[in-house]
Amino acid sequence: MPPKSAESIDAPLTAKSPDFERARRLALPVVLGVMVLVAFTPLRFLLSVFFAMWLHEFGHAATAWLCGSMAVPLPWVTFGGESRSVAFIALEVAGLGAWGYFKRAHLPLVATLGVLLIIGLMLPVRTMQMLVTFGGDGGALVLGTVLMLSVFLPDDARLSRGGLRWGFLTIGAGAFATVLATWVDARRDPGEIPFGSIEGVGLSDASKLVDVYGWSERALINRYLGLAATCVLVLVIVTFLQGRRRVS
Repeated sequence: MPPKSAESIDAPLTAKSPDFERARRLALPVVLGVMVLVAFTPLRFLLSVFFAMWLHEFGHAATAWLCGSMAVPLPWVTFGGESRSVAFIALEVAGLGAWGYFKRAHLPLVATLGVLLIIGLMLPVRTMQMLVTFGGDGGALVLGTVLMLSVFLPDDARLSRGGLRWGFLTIGAGAFATVLATWVDARRDPGEIPFGSIEGVGLSDASKLVDVYGWSERALINRYLGLAATCVLVLVIVTFLQGRRRVS
């Protein structure tokens, strides 16, 4: 093997260097793998407090927003999401329109959110409420995946500046791993399903989905794990495509 030149050894790890690209491709599986290992230890509580809880509540709220319902995410609880608001829907439509008009480069994202909003508005209220409930841990999985994929944002993107991409990767991986470990444990032992009630809030999401909406325990577990598997597949595909693009 020929020795590396002094220039390649001393080259800084800049955003356009080959070493940076290799680090970026490896960072996602490495960080996620470490977080998954940690999530199966007693340290899962720390991952939940610092990462998963926040994305869980934002998951509830985001699901409600996409169904035209006002919701406010707070630590450990999300208020709202029970009924639609015509005023809030009008605000969403106006906001998406203004975003697409002033940020033409973001039109694909705006269009995607618009389609999701239309689908959400077509759902019956009871189905909407059920999805908002599922959207806690479900949202943490999806939002965690989105945050992990931010590691592949263009180098000139605002969310890539100042190392933000690495922070988003860590938050997303921590939240994803926490939720995944919770439902893997539940698959092994149904007694690990987080049933119960929360003081000042009411039934837990799992209790609501089973007792109020009639899901079986098996369906509850399989739907969360199925969503997690889908997210992992997306991560693998995007990472693979990014690797091919960089090579070409």
